[in-house]
Amino acid sequence: MTVAALIVAGGMGSRMGADMPKQYLRIGGRAIIRHALEAFLGHPRVDTVQAVIGEGHGEIFAEAVMGLKMPMPVTGGATRQLSVLNGLEALARREMGAPSVVIIHDAARPFVSPELIDRLLDDLGMHEGVIPALPVVDTIKQVDEDGLITATIPRHSLRAAQTPQTFYLPPILSAHRQAKEAGDIDLTDDAAVAERAGFEVAVTEGDPLNRKITTADDLTWAEDVLGRGKEA
Repeated sequence: MTVAALIVAGGMGSRMGADMPKQYLRIGGRAIIRHALEAFLGHPRVDTVQAVIGEGHGEIFAEAVMGLKMPMPVTGGATRQLSVLNGLEALARREMGAPSVVIIHDAARPFVSPELIDRLLDDLGMHEGVIPALPVVDTIKQVDEDGLITATIPRHSLRAAQTPQTFYLPPILSAHRQAKEAGDIDLTDDAAVAERAGFEVAVTEGDPLNRKITTADDLTWAEDVLGRGKEA
């Protein structure tokens, strides 16, 4: 089984309010994307790591990954979903042969652990796709357009999805192609693309440290985590 990690870094991160895309902001002296890339480059079960970057981000990406040995980045699309599709197509065209498994990860999650990667790969043998997720601890309310509560959603069956999300390459590529052809291009994660195609996607235990850096508070949290040696 050959495994490729696809690191999605095409977004602008506008909620951060920074002067550059959030994945290139630094924590512990290194770009957030570099932390994510190194987690996969250093994993013994991952054979190749392919990045997908935003239009015009070539120079800032090159600076962030200086010294890392990996393929040239792929340019992403107008949505995350289209960026993933561009990356999957590049993997399928590899001169050395397409990998059999792809692990799709958001560059803004810098603290993916080797244990989580192992869990996903181990569990994939029994399923068509596997994603990490955490139980929802807050009470969830459904509201209408006026902000009035219409229902309380039982949380015992709810999970907060994370990346990396792991699939066999041919079927997830086919699912992405089908979604694009149907004009359905705003699905927010790859599990949703897989579900749309009728896949059975399983959930494995997520990791609280595998948090997405979205706001300035998240950036402060990440610096604190590194300062404590990545201990929860």
